[in-house]
Amino acid sequence: MRLGATNRVGATAPVTRMVFWVMVSLVAWQLYQGLRIGAAVPTGSWPISSVDVIFLVLIPALCAFTFIRLFLVLTQSAGGTLNVYSALSSPWAWVFWLGVCITMIGHGVRVAGNALWRQLPEAFAQGDFADKVSFLDVGFGYTLLGLGLFFMSLATLFVGYGANQRLTGPERLLFLFGSLATYGTLGIFMGVFAHQYIPTIAGGALLTFLGLMLVPPSEITRDPVTALMIPGAAASALVLLIWTLIVGGQPTIG
Repeated sequence: MRLGATNRVGATAPVTRMVFWVMVSLVAWQLYQGLRIGAAVPTGSWPISSVDVIFLVLIPALCAFTFIRLFLVLTQSAGGTLNVYSALSSPWAWVFWLGVCITMIGHGVRVAGNALWRQLPEAFAQGDFADKVSFLDVGFGYTLLGLGLFFMSLATLFVGYGANQRLTGPERLLFLFGSLATYGTLGIFMGVFAHQYIPTIAGGALLTFLGLMLVPPSEITRDPVTALMIPGAAASALVLLIWTLIVGGQPTIG
């Protein structure tokens, strides 16, 4: 789905700006998750601190909003106006909205599981109940998060690829580093810390393959949508694959 020449000037700036805000929101989510690692367990009546309650709602909401806004801008750019069918009822729209729902459910499961795990007494840390809580926190929650993000990325890629929007000069470098900081870092995190290395390698490889099929390799970092997804997805899949082959098993830290 490519834009005509009449849409080129009007569509370039909004799409580039929306992709940039998707990068910013994903980086904010990663930074906050990193800051929470090793944080003390709240001593009050709530199992989650008030700051966590606020930011674990606002930051995912920001990520969802920026991704949805990008998808709507792309569907609008493709037709010159906002087409309700393309935005809500087309096959790729169903894939995108399904991805949004799965991602939000996965985030909720992960937050609930993490809250339970941090409040679990030491006496139960090695029991069956702890295994179930750990599965919700790491296994099931992160699996849903990764699957939802993959569906959202897949739909956005097919709706917005090759839309005659070209990044030049410093923008290409900015988006390249942005892709590595978002999709690349998320891929490594999912593979190493969430123990989802095989699905992450498969998802990153599939996104990379589809991106290269849709857009020539020389244009990957010139198109905002593919520049957001493909370099980071390819880098994370390659790093995890090499890590797995060298280590000879599931990559872990510590």
